[in-house]
Amino acid sequence: MSAMIVVFHTPSNAGYAMSPLEKIFFQVACDLYGGQEKVHFSFKDLESGMPESLPKGFDNVIQIDMGSQDQEMLERASCYIKSNGITSALVFDLQVKSSTCSMLRAAGVQTIISYWGSPISSFNNKLMLLLKRIEVALAKNKPDLFIFESEAMRALAVHGRGILKRNTVVIPTGVDTDRFKPIPNAKCYLAEKFNISKAHKVALYTGHMEARKGVMVIIEAAIKLKEMHCEDDWHFLICGNRPGEEREFLEALEGTRAKNSVTFGGYRNDIDKIAGGCDIGVIASTGWDSFPMSSLEMASCGLPLLVSALQGLTETIDGGKTGLSFEPGNSAELANLILQIDQNEPLRQQYSIAARKRILEHYSQALQYSRLMTCMSSVLDK
Repeated sequence: MSAMIVVFHTPSNAGYAMSPLEKIFFQVACDLYGGQEKVHFSFKDLESGMPESLPKGFDNVIQIDMGSQDQEMLERASCYIKSNGITSALVFDLQVKSSTCSMLRAAGVQTIISYWGSPISSFNNKLMLLLKRIEVALAKNKPDLFIFESEAMRALAVHGRGILKRNTVVIPTGVDTDRFKPIPNAKCYLAEKFNISKAHKVALYTGHMEARKGVMVIIEAAIKLKEMHCEDDWHFLICGNRPGEEREFLEALEGTRAKNSVTFGGYRNDIDKIAGGCDIGVIASTGWDSFPMSSLEMASCGLPLLVSALQGLTETIDGGKTGLSFEPGNSAELANLILQIDQNEPLRQQYSIAARKRILEHYSQALQYSRLMTCMSSVLDK
């Protein structure tokens, strides 16, 4: 009997983009191995309980902390893998060299696929890159394949970490286009949930609140927009904040004309209903960013995207057709782009239609499933 384990580097029920990935990895693994009894999942810890993204009653779940050197934990994981006949592993953010990879190989796992949702490295100069390539070539227990969500992330693997391009593949994340779609009269939902006037145009951000995600850039753009444009017709809705995470942003808004034009919606499970009532999506990251699920969700709902011109974010739009990019950290440029769209409703509508069409043609969940099945079947066959 052979089976597969999917190993996440996060705690169970981490939320954000993890839940959709857990669901599609589960579906792919079940279809590859003929049923959920041959599929296993692992998380960094299970303090938040069994993963809610997986079917009720599914209990093939263990704990593996990939960053740990705890030999007792690694031995328990090894025994679990051996006793369940696990021969393949799909591991999130698994480096070329790691104790987890060595443990998996020693336990009898024949095929290891590393899935990356973040950059694996930074770019390296010629000498350092050569050394990295040598290190990769000599590594005994490295993964058989590296899957990346964007071309930018693969470029860092090849030109930074020294991984051979032939050992990589790009499979963008996919979105549930039946759930995330344009909704007529959706501004009623925003009025009901957040007391945002139906007459307001709404810019939406959804995601993490750490500094690299550029939420402060959005706040600064909101302030600048009010300074440039006297009419109070734009509102900024920011979702994803855990309790207390919005405090520094509210302090920055204090005493400005934009104080009442920004709403923090908290961590939400109804973004599909919220996005339909908004007019644009904004992702203003200042540090690295990969290919965020939020960009797909907003575009699938028909939102033109304004994104920082860096790394994988530029791949989330077809520049000048589904959205626009701006210099990372440049809140004045972001405010000007919002004003540009504000003054050209036909252009916004054009972007909206094109954004939805692009998702349907290239970034649906069905396409992601198909690409994963094709890729992983090929690797397992070898």
